[in-house]
Amino acid sequence: MTERYYLDRDNDSHWYVVPVSRKDDWEAWLGLGEDEEAGWDEPDFVARVGGSPSLVTFTDARIS
Repeated sequence: MTERYYLDRDNDSHWYVVPVSRKDDWEAWLGLGEDEEAGWDEPDFVARVGGSPSLVTFTDARIS
């Protein structure tokens, strides 16, 4: 089965493409405090969009 992804923002309003299968991990990272070193760099399983979410394109978008 093909991996599904979704768009989400971090606490600083940066956009990311996140694998649906890693949603719990992503939300745990978002919950880290500013002083926690583990929260200083985004996880390696996400892709930072680097601007507007309109930069992301889809071949099979699904709204759920």
